[in-house]
Amino acid sequence: METLIKDIRYGIRSLLGRPAFTLISVVTLALGIGASTAVFTVVHAVLLRSLPYGNADRLVMVWENNRRRDLKQQNVINLGNFFDWKEQNHVFEDMAAFIDRNAKLTSDGEPEEIPTQIATSNFFSVLGVNPIMGRTFTADDGQPNQPDVVVLSYSLWQRRFGGQNVLGRHLTVNNGDVTVVGVLPSDFTLYIAKTAMTSKPAEMWRPWQISNKLRERQGRFASAVGRLKPGVPLEQAQAEMNTIATRLTQAYPDFDTNWGILLVPLRAQFSGEIRKPLLILLGAVGFVLLIACTNVANLLLARGVSRQKEIGVRVALGAGRARIVRQLLTESLILATAGGALGLMLAWQGTDLLVAISPPELLGPSSVRMNTPVLLFTLGVSLLTGIIFGLLPAFEATRFDLHDSLKEGGKNIGGGARSHRLRGAFVATEIALALVLLIGAGLLIKSFNRLQAVDPGFDARNVLTMSVSVPRWKYDSDRKTIDFFKQAVNQLQTLPDVESVGAISFLPFNGPHSGTDVDIEGRPKLPPGQELTTGVCVTDANYFTAMKIPLMQGRFFTAQEATDERHVVIVNETFARKNLPGENPIGKRVTIDMKDQNVPSEIIGVVADSKHMALDGEPEPMAYWPHPELTYPSMTFVIRTRGPAENIAGAARNVIHTLDPQQPIGEVTTMRRLLAKSIARSRFNTVLLAVFAFVALALAAVGTYGVMSYAVTQRTHEIGIRMALGARALDVLKLVLRRGMALALIGVVVGLAAALALTRLLSSLLFEVKPTDAFTFSAVPLSLIAIALLASYIPARRATKVDPLVALRYE
Repeated sequence: METLIKDIRYGIRSLLGRPAFTLISVVTLALGIGASTAVFTVVHAVLLRSLPYGNADRLVMVWENNRRRDLKQQNVINLGNFFDWKEQNHVFEDMAAFIDRNAKLTSDGEPEEIPTQIATSNFFSVLGVNPIMGRTFTADDGQPNQPDVVVLSYSLWQRRFGGQNVLGRHLTVNNGDVTVVGVLPSDFTLYIAKTAMTSKPAEMWRPWQISNKLRERQGRFASAVGRLKPGVPLEQAQAEMNTIATRLTQAYPDFDTNWGILLVPLRAQFSGEIRKPLLILLGAVGFVLLIACTNVANLLLARGVSRQKEIGVRVALGAGRARIVRQLLTESLILATAGGALGLMLAWQGTDLLVAISPPELLGPSSVRMNTPVLLFTLGVSLLTGIIFGLLPAFEATRFDLHDSLKEGGKNIGGGARSHRLRGAFVATEIALALVLLIGAGLLIKSFNRLQAVDPGFDARNVLTMSVSVPRWKYDSDRKTIDFFKQAVNQLQTLPDVESVGAISFLPFNGPHSGTDVDIEGRPKLPPGQELTTGVCVTDANYFTAMKIPLMQGRFFTAQEATDERHVVIVNETFARKNLPGENPIGKRVTIDMKDQNVPSEIIGVVADSKHMALDGEPEPMAYWPHPELTYPSMTFVIRTRGPAENIAGAARNVIHTLDPQQPIGEVTTMRRLLAKSIARSRFNTVLLAVFAFVALALAAVGTYGVMSYAVTQRTHEIGIRMALGARALDVLKLVLRRGMALALIGVVVGLAAALALTRLLSSLLFEVKPTDAFTFSAVPLSLIAIALLASYIPARRATKVDPLVALRYE
């Protein structure tokens, strides 16, 4: 220990004596370690950290899937099927069902729309979640003649009630009196964005006693979560549920034919789509760290040359090779520790930046923050990098001839062929690693640009969206509901700078829409499980005009059709192409299975296809009913303006509050933000990989410049002799550039081979771009060679300015 302390003290003094070398090394390492730590912090939160549920490894989401369409599709469930699953399975301890809906809180402050989960009374026990205050649900909650109760989220408790004791407090929710019985932990949530009918995770929970009416085999709209029995593997559970699905198909062929059951572990549910991109980013940042280590190793090799007389003296005084290596390795570890400490500070800020640019649904139920595992990761990476970049230079520094090293005028000490080859190998490695990252970033950038260029089928510019859900207890008839939204549209239309206003039940890029079977009048009924299908939205007369969705055939709804039920429908081009191939759809009558009593609707128009869930998805058949045909209490206004849409948000809110002062308003945002949100994950992947590639490129360029500059310095005497013997400046320039280009070409060849193998991992992240895209694989290597040429040209140019007389005296 005493010797180690002496080594540390000596190492610190030695490094402080070369402040430029030390600063460059520490900053280089800090970039690599900081980036690695920031990405690992996100990876730990999303993929590794324990979920906020008891024995979370036994929790699975239970979905239905349509075997005719997509075996991996996660579809909401039918509650009748759910109760049969509960009764017939032997693999689950228990199962719970829930739905996401907005509730209206009109007491204790301004009216507010609260995202709410309505869940069976065993919901929290299945998840293994205990409240921090009060209790959760009991079996009696939600039963007739029992008090209505709610459980609050930690965030709502803090935001709305200031963290005060709210147990037993009465609230007005949906015009009913409810009692607060509990508050949940701050990290609890169970939010599946792709199936939720809310735009945010739940902040309130209400008990759900499911009626016999809801258990009928009609419609799928709920979600389910189950807890496996101890020791039951997922494969066994899936096999048993498949058997139950077959049994239900036989019992209910009209409803369950071609429908199966899909089990998804809860961890995979939250991280399934982001797992691969995060691991790719972690690998990319590992490449950056390797390049940083290679740069520092090159610096240490160069520094070792300048220290060989010092090392020779120590060896002459009796120090063994192992003792010298230990001293040099100690200095490397000091550099790595300092780089790790600075990198940790960079990661602290970098993690906040990652969270800020990450997709909202990326983190699931986890919060990203520095914790013990992250700190241990940083410490481990720092020590490992110190050993990786320090060990080889330390051994190389002790490989010399003691007699030559002690000569007063020894030339080329430590600058032999082996040392030059090592530094050259490091540069080629940096270029190869940088090339892989640059090609990966180039593919993602090209893919993202193509994704952004996709036409969504409507004009998203200058469109404000505002969701409003009117309470059924107040608007207790279809007429009242229709009149409210009609009045709102008319008054919004009068606002300054408003061009047009429409309304729709399910706004594109803001969550799922309804879907159902459809029959074409005059055709024989198709066998169970082979029915034609369509998505269904409800609009007013002005929606297509406000969104600038082109009319391809027929006409739009008239004002009368948007006010009174006239059994008409507008479909999109995909509906016409798939369900009415080769026929004129105008005038055809279709029966859309969305109501208890379904009557045929006449197709009066065909509109252009528009994307609904994702820009990279194929358009699906869509049927648009006028509002009276299926009177939804929840609609989203689309307000097209002549200027920036955000400018009228306040005035639009005032219109709704003027119509009904107690009416809460849901999400208010622009259509462009919703589009941007839909591609946020692609942007996140592209931006991060591009940043890492740029850092790698900068480090590789600096490394190439450093090696070539050092080579010129080492060969100053030789260059002076060449010029004294008549060599021209161009000859010297070629001499230096030839070595730089040789290293660059070796790195490019190796990098191309690695990129061809590794970029295939990106295939699932690319849109209309092949992982072996010829343009990217050509442009990136040429650009990298040009940068390497520039990095070599600067020291080469300096070499041509050498004065032969000075060079011949150079030591």
